[in-house]
Amino acid sequence: MTFKQCPELHVLMAISLLAPAFGCKREASEAPESTAAPETEAPAPKPAPAPASDTPEAPASDTPAPTAEKTPGEAVAANEPAPTAEPTPASGEPKAAAASGLPAPLHAKVDESCGRDAGVGTNALPFALKTPEGKDISMASLRGKVVLLNFWGTWCKPCLKELPEFDRLVRHYKKSGAVLVAIATDTEPEKVLEFAKERKISAKLALGGEDLAKQYDSPNFPFSFVIDDTGKIRGSYRSYKPECIGRIEQDIRTSLEQKER
Repeated sequence: MTFKQCPELHVLMAISLLAPAFGCKREASEAPESTAAPETEAPAPKPAPAPASDTPEAPASDTPAPTAEKTPGEAVAANEPAPTAEPTPASGEPKAAAASGLPAPLHAKVDESCGRDAGVGTNALPFALKTPEGKDISMASLRGKVVLLNFWGTWCKPCLKELPEFDRLVRHYKKSGAVLVAIATDTEPEKVLEFAKERKISAKLALGGEDLAKQYDSPNFPFSFVIDDTGKIRGSYRSYKPECIGRIEQDIRTSLEQKER
């Protein structure tokens, strides 16, 4: 029997018989899968531990964050000893140096054998003399200052070398209260003023110091004393000794420091 001979009903019946061999099996396979779907959905709660595993990871990621926060704190703690080291006594030393108000020394070399000639520890002798301009100058008028008292004369070649050096040194400490008084044996002002102008000497000048020089019993010119603010001789220097200028500066500085106390 062919399909042409069969009525349409028979064709439909034949198709319905063949369909289970292909489509139904497929549907049957899908049916169990759909049935298994609820079973696979049942394990779906099992993935729930997976988010649970995510949850520990979150705190784990959070844990480094606080540790990172602690680290700067620890770094600050590590830096704290450094500031404690800052209040060094060295900071106190500059303050003490600043408190003295003295400029840096001009001479680094100090010959300790200098400055120990006759007169150290005694009071400077009083005097009252005239300046080249005719004004009065006395030891009493210098009270309260640190004085480098120099005896010289225009006739003395070593004196002419030494006085400009002393003038430069004492000018360095003028604002701190030091003064240079140069007492010449000359009685006439012309040569004294000429030399002072030529060498730009700013010291206080006095004339007619021959008699006063004799009282100090110094055989050689020039000679000098560093006298503190109380009028006491702190350093005595007989003759011109260039190697002693560092010690003269030290005597001046020491006297100025003691004056401030």
